[in-house]
Formats: sequence, structure tokens, C-alpha cells
Amino acid sequence: MGRPGGSVAGAGIGALGLTILALVGYEGVGHRAASAEPRRLSITALSTHPDRVSGGDVLIGIRAADEGKSTKSLAVALNGRDVSVVFRRTDTGTYVGLVTGLTLGKNRLEVRGAPWGTADEKLDLVNYPASGPIVSGPHLQPFVCQTAEFKLPDGSVLGPTTAPDCSVPTRVQYVYLPAGGKDFKPLPSTTSLPSDIATTTTLTGVTMPFVVRVETGSMNRGIYQNVILHDPTKDPAPTPFSPPPGWNKRLIAVHGVGCPSGWYRQGGVQGVNPLNVARLAEGYALFTNTLNHPTNSCNPFLAGETTMMGKEHFIETFGVPFFTLSMGTSGGAYTSLQVADAFPGLIDGVVITATFPDALSIALSGLDAHLLMHYFARSDLTEAQKVAIGGHSSV
Repeated sequence: MGRPGGSVAGAGIGALGLTILALVGYEGVGHRAASAEPRRLSITALSTHPDRVSGGDVLIGIRAADEGKSTKSLAVALNGRDVSVVFRRTDTGTYVGLVTGLTLGKNRLEVRGAPWGTADEKLDLVNYPASGPIVSGPHLQPFVCQTAEFKLPDGSVLGPTTAPDCSVPTRVQYVYLPAGGKDFKPLPSTTSLPSDIATTTTLTGVTMPFVVRVETGSMNRGIYQNVILHDPTKDPAPTPFSPPPGWNKRLIAVHGVGCPSGWYRQGGVQGVNPLNVARLAEGYALFTNTLNHPTNSCNPFLAGETTMMGKEHFIETFGVPFFTLSMGTSGGAYTSLQVADAFPGLIDGVVITATFPDALSIALSGLDAHLLMHYFARSDLTEAQKVAIGGHSSV
């Protein structure tokens, strides 16, 4: 990172990111319809697996045999309803479209093959509610909603929920970094920029005012946030076809810390603030959820499902990243590793700190210690006897 007083330059994990980009490539993100042999038409779910769609929408890529070089009309239907108008041809020749209006459960997307002299192609999609669950099993009960405690960047709170799934309306706010400052401040207006604003130069060489879009909402019963460089005074509203110019097309999933108290609750804080000055200065986008903070929810499989849904929503809002990294510390480091293992392809690399060399042994020792301490507190054993049993003096 450079100097927020004037221009903030990128450094840090940029070299690692470029290495991962070279390994995974841009085209390795999607999930295709199964095919035993090459076809003249192929349909790819770009934002998630086709059998794990959430929230009623999905970003779709369609590739034709001529790589989109012809002027043939694309005819696409979702459950028999024409959705061709949402698709546009990209520079790579792929037709990309954000398909909305999926019903809960099974859906079918069909593309007519007649213009290319081939059979029609189809992709079956399974849609789940934005409140989940998808793969984690029935929702845990009881469950405490904490949206009324969750603070937004401007100091207000997200507000109470009356829904059993803890859902609330999505809120978008903006913050900026003052010249010479270290902490973000709420942006007073989305039509003009303050005179004390810093600038940043990203890894891709884009120099712009250091303004960050912060989106907050509910997902999978948790509270999600995504943050990205975006100047509302001149940049168009983000879409998968026009992502913010300051985004370097690299994405970071943020996991938190801790574990012991993380059960039966939504969480009123993220644990780790996604407004990471150094990474945002480089042009990275970041996303997280209160259920990705183990102190709120010490359930790595639920965290993985939540990460999957958060990444899907990000892609459907801003477009496909070159790659996705995961960051966490201590319990969050362990969660990052577990999520990467349990959900292949979701995370391309982990950048973690204070991890555990043998998490299972530590967990078992902790469980034993809890049992012994509980027993010792209710016994009349001497200190010497406790040391003989547990091997350590009591604390």
C-alpha cells in the first residue's frame, strides 16, 4: 500500500494474485451442462453451480460454434418464457445474460439450435430461496436475529426484522478515505465528492477517487456485505456487463476469528471489517457474512454454503472475477481451509494467518478440558489431586 494522503498504491498480495490468475484462468469459473462430446451450442452457469442457484436469478453464458462471429439471433427460453432479450454478445464471442424469475425448485433453460444447424441445448437449474438452505440441511432452531444491532457505515443500524428468516431490505451506502487519513468516513453525497478525498491507483493502473460502495443485506439468515471501489458521481450503476472501472477483477472472501460462542445466532457484527484499506486500494473487491465469522457461527459447512451464496450474488451484481481468494485468522483461517476443501472450485487460494497445525487435537483437548473443569468446580479434590488427573494446575 502507498500513501492515502495523496495516491494509495497497490502492494501486498498482488503478486500472489497474479500467480493464481495464471494458474486458473478466466474461463475456469462456470459450470456447464454435461456433454459426452463437443456440441455446437453450450450453456454455462457462470455465477454458481446450476443445481445450487439462490434468489431466483443466475448469470448464464452461451457459446455457439462460430464463437459469436455471426449475426444469428439467439433464442432462449426459461420454462417456456422467452428471455432472449437479457443476453448480449461479449468480446470473447460468448452470449451472457442475467436470467431472472426462476421459480423455487427445478427450472429449465433452453436455447434453440436451428440458427446453427444443430439440436436445441438445455440446462436444468435448481433454485433455492435467498434465505437458504441449499446444502446445509434444515435451519438450526432456535436462532436469534440481530439485524437491529448491526451498524452500517454511516453509524445507523440495519433495523429490526419481523421475518423468521431474519431478512431485511438491502441497503447501499458509500464511504471515502480522506487524504492523509487511515479510516473511512461516510460519503455526504452521491452527486459530489468532498474536497479532502484521497485517490488510489489500483493493480491494473486505474487512478480514481478512493470511494467505496458498501452493500448490506440478508442472505442465508446471515447479514452479508460486499465492498468495491465505485464512484457514484460518474460511474454507471454496476452490472455484470459494466462492473466498476476501479475493480481489478479479483475477489476476496473474508472469514472472521474465534469459535467458542458461535451457535444459534445471526451475529450483530462481521468480526473482521471488510473495509480493508490496503486491499481496496489495490482494486480488490471483498465480501463477507456474519455467518462467515466463527464467533457468530462456528459451523464451517454453513459458512461454506454462505460463501457460495455470497459469491453468487456478487457475480450477478458485478460480473465474474478472475479468481477468488479467502482470508481468515485463527478460527477464520481454519474455516477458510475447510470451506476450500468442502466446496471445490469455490475458492482458488487462501491467505490465512494464525492457523492451527492440528485443529482436531486442539478441539479434542479443549473438550476434555471443559469436562474436567466442570467436574473440578463441583468436587472437593485437592489441588494435588487435580494436577494428578489433568496434568496441569487449575487456573
